[in-house]
Amino acid sequence: MKLADLFDHFIIDLDGVVYIGDKPTDGAIETIATLRGLGKTVIFLTNDPRGSCREYAEKLNKMGIPASPQDIITSGMAIAHYLKKHYKLDYKKAYVVGSQALKEEIAEIGLILTQGEEAKRSDFVIVGGHQGFNYEEMKIATIAIRNGAHFFATNRDPVFPTPEGLVPATGAILASIEYATGKKATIVGKPEVIIFEVAKKFLSSHERVAIVGDRLDTDILGGKRAGITTIFTLSGSIDQDELSKSDIIPDYVINDLKDLLKEQ
Repeated sequence: MKLADLFDHFIIDLDGVVYIGDKPTDGAIETIATLRGLGKTVIFLTNDPRGSCREYAEKLNKMGIPASPQDIITSGMAIAHYLKKHYKLDYKKAYVVGSQALKEEIAEIGLILTQGEEAKRSDFVIVGGHQGFNYEEMKIATIAIRNGAHFFATNRDPVFPTPEGLVPATGAILASIEYATGKKATIVGKPEVIIFEVAKKFLSSHERVAIVGDRLDTDILGGKRAGITTIFTLSGSIDQDELSKSDIIPDYVINDLKDLLKEQ
């Protein structure tokens, strides 16, 4: 029996699982095509808030993996869903430390985006990793939070894999703001259940579901919290030695996506 035979729905992380940088991981294109050919649901779940669902779909298509925006769930999308569900947003203001895509996600739910002096009196501060992060953003976010703004972040990922190696991610930026304010942000992305609940809305059934990821502290821990079978792949940022020392134990371990289709 193949591991893929045990499941009807796959929630698959992107960075380190489907691709690293702009290069697909070994066998990713063929494996995803085969899973879909077998009638499996495949959706992609990423903590990376820098891109929109449309941008991630375009990236996958360029790699040879057919995808539409409806196949992608980002932490930015999840935080927008959460805020819209739990807060009255009419005439409320938000200061977003993050990419243009994250700002657009937040604006689409009706929050008024702020900058400069106005931002220091924002009702919400929302943090997501981006390469343009600077001291001014840290300062404004700190002042707004100390003035009473609700404090949210897309995730706590300290790093993400690139062809250069592991580089700073949202968690590294968030740590500076949390340290300056003495307050902890509410996290919406993995390993929190919130993003998995959003993902489940895209599935026709909540039975025979697995998440495939390369991070123990986000993908695997989050899957366990959400009651989803976890499949850990060694294609990303953690090796077998680190896995053996971890208290977070995945249900299955594979080398890369190709192993989903190998006879066990």
